[in-house]
Amino acid sequence: MRSTSVPRWRSDYSAVDDLAAGAVVTRYVLVAERSVGALVLRELSERVAPVPTHAVKVDDVAGSGFGGLDDLLSEARIGWRFVVAGSERTVGAIRTRLISAGAVPAEIAAVITDPGAPVRDVFCAHCHTTSSSVPVAIGGRTPCAGCSAELTVYYHYSRRHSAYLGYRADSEEMP
Repeated sequence: MRSTSVPRWRSDYSAVDDLAAGAVVTRYVLVAERSVGALVLRELSERVAPVPTHAVKVDDVAGSGFGGLDDLLSEARIGWRFVVAGSERTVGAIRTRLISAGAVPAEIAAVITDPGAPVRDVFCAHCHTTSSSVPVAIGGRTPCAGCSAELTVYYHYSRRHSAYLGYRADSEEMP
């Protein structure tokens, strides 16, 4: 597993401590999916105090589910740091959105709130379709939503697509 691209996100709050190391932070933006409880947001806010914070809740990250995050990103300045909390799938999608808006990975801390949930997005290497919210483990199999091929979920995670790579399970046996 040394050469895997599977994210090594933490489920504890220590990821937040590394975020401000050696930097002048002017604001923290706490981005969480709706299912993240108020207690988690309060604990994260206390961890970054006394720096001003702004909390944003997002719905399903498919389509326009980012809500007020995009509006807030238009105001973002140097010195802002982002703490993203939620499921692995949501954290990956929000992280991708933040980076596409101009944030750099060093400005983002990820906290996975349900580390045991094996729901993930799978990108088909054959038809380039992303199957969303697939309940499958890495190494497991699932049908592609685009081409219906039986895909093996590989240990490669695309941060750009915020999805795991899926390839045809029978590709090595094909002529």
